[in-house]
Amino acid sequence: MYYANKYFSEDLKTGLAFKDVVSGDVGILVNRYNVLEGWLDAGPVWAWEIIWVGPSTNETNRNQPYTEIGLLGMINAGRMEPCSE
Repeated sequence: MYYANKYFSEDLKTGLAFKDVVSGDVGILVNRYNVLEGWLDAGPVWAWEIIWVGPSTNETNRNQPYTEIGLLGMINAGRMEPCSE
């Protein structure tokens, strides 16, 4: 799989909007948090709370967490496209 590596962790900010090119849904980054906060001897694993709107979104999938590494992989692979920078 081809990865452009155009986007990095420091490019993700609260309020960034991006489009899922398959479903047409738009997500907005709301909050970044460490999944392993409170675990002893564990490095951080960052995740983002995302609010979704669009044709494939309903009450069961409107709020979704994504790990930062997974989100960056989807953006750099072209599955997600940033709408605002």
